[in-house]
Amino acid sequence: MNLTRRDGIGALLAWLAVPSAARAAGANSASAPAATLAPSNSAPPAAGADAALRIVLRRDLAPPDIALLGMNRRPSTLRKELDTAEPVIVNFVFTTCATICSTQTATLVALQRQLAQGSKPARFLTFTIDPDNDTPEQLTKFALQFGVGPGWQFFTGKFDDLLRQQQAFDVYRGAKAGHPPVVMMRHGRAAPWVRIEGHPSPLELRRAYEQLPVS
Repeated sequence: MNLTRRDGIGALLAWLAVPSAARAAGANSASAPAATLAPSNSAPPAAGADAALRIVLRRDLAPPDIALLGMNRRPSTLRKELDTAEPVIVNFVFTTCATICSTQTATLVALQRQLAQGSKPARFLTFTIDPDNDTPEQLTKFALQFGVGPGWQFFTGKFDDLLRQQQAFDVYRGAKAGHPPVVMMRHGRAAPWVRIEGHPSPLELRRAYEQLPVS
């Protein structure tokens, strides 16, 4: 079922949380929401436009267990970083990106600050898609530029490993400049992923976060 952002991101997540059989049964009912989202390859919206978001519940996502290197040069693995009962928010950037990476990072910083004022903090994980350029030092510089808070780690790794990761999360588009603006969220290790593609506001991301499905 598709909804526009006018319907509210929470409404979509509530609909996605309903068992698939029940969604199918109600798909043609008068109470079922009906609208159309923009496709994932839509051009970025003009300022002030009612931009569409593409939101998908992913229960089948299986990220590979790859080696990672944090911006403090702490070695880790993707499995270790994701194996947590805490909510996790994931995105993908490259530090020389002049378009969506900076905008998305600033939006997530605003979200992190909002969540820090409540009782539902999240772990933020950012992965580079340009490991040849994005050293731990470069990632640290990028993080400091945006004022990211505690609980947010940036990672690099080997090119082939990170490529497998991008393919698993469906953010690989051949060239780094063509990667889609995607934020992935999960309530905990046993919960499905929620994929948000587009340009949500901090408030929309917060509403999505607060209604993440538990299972």
